[in-house]
Amino acid sequence: MKKPSLYGIENSNRDFSDPYYWGKNQFNNSFPVALACYMRDQKKNIVYLSLSNELNIHQTEESIDKVFNTTLKNSELYFSFESRFEPFSRFVHDDLKSIDLVIKNNSTNLPIQPIEIKLTTLPDNSTSNLSEEKYGAEIVVRSPTMRYMALSLANSLETKFSEIRDIFEPILHNIRSWENIYEIKNKLTSLITALEEFFTHYRSNEKPLLLQPVWKTVGKSANLADRCLDIFVWSDFALSRLFMDAAKNSDSEKITRQQRAAVRLARFLYEVSKNKMVYQQPIYDGMNFDTLNDKEFSIAGIKTNSYMSCDRLKKPAIHKNEIKKIILGGGQKYLSPERRFDAIIYFSKDLFV
Repeated sequence: MKKPSLYGIENSNRDFSDPYYWGKNQFNNSFPVALACYMRDQKKNIVYLSLSNELNIHQTEESIDKVFNTTLKNSELYFSFESRFEPFSRFVHDDLKSIDLVIKNNSTNLPIQPIEIKLTTLPDNSTSNLSEEKYGAEIVVRSPTMRYMALSLANSLETKFSEIRDIFEPILHNIRSWENIYEIKNKLTSLITALEEFFTHYRSNEKPLLLQPVWKTVGKSANLADRCLDIFVWSDFALSRLFMDAAKNSDSEKITRQQRAAVRLARFLYEVSKNKMVYQQPIYDGMNFDTLNDKEFSIAGIKTNSYMSCDRLKKPAIHKNEIKKIILGGGQKYLSPERRFDAIIYFSKDLFV
């Protein structure tokens, strides 16, 4: 009898024969990896979102090899979930946080690629009443994503630190308090301009970072669409559009979450370009600007559609009948969806007879 397992994840720090690893928090980033492994072996590309010369999102189809940063077979890889990508530790004075996935060479244990994972629903509430081509998925971005975005940029541009310092120093060198809303607000326009100069100048160095699978339902129902699964992957540079576009166009008197994300990134890039290392805590745990630190920001599907709209968003690559080829050995029996009161009422049809 086969043990419960997920396709392609042969070597891992998760034992999928243990029901614990089928809980929501684990399944939401392990299933996407199995989906990627499955698509890889099926020779199905992902939709890669990168940055164009005009700082717009550019879509191409790329192989999973590009995302995994290796041609090693799935069976030759080690999938280390909720782990630290140790090569980035050289840029930080304080603790390096975990990322959703670190891909390693199973033979040598050498880290190959860090990946942040966002499993998203299509359509979300903001697009469920629209036509299918206008469906979008909400993306909620949290601190680890932004930290690893900044670290990924530093890693790619380590030889360019003196040039990067020249971009930011004229604007940021005399900031007296990074916590002072008034002072930062006065710098915001020039700070955002400097960031856009950075993205324009170095976009050819971008690397895959955020793996965003989408699962599609029939409208807002609990029924999967026939073609229901696909993967979009954002480069570290492309992720900037999720906050930069909103940061530039906001007329709020306060510092918005998206503007805060821009300020934090600018400070990180400036400090790492000066000192080659950064204290993350004052940047990502401080600099709140009277906004909770529960998340960096979120962007609704009605806005993400403009970045992700394509035939694959309307008609995902994977059919629902293929899910049984990804969840193996009866693993679905270990799933235990949240007992949400609204869901129980919705599915208890007899309550309203």
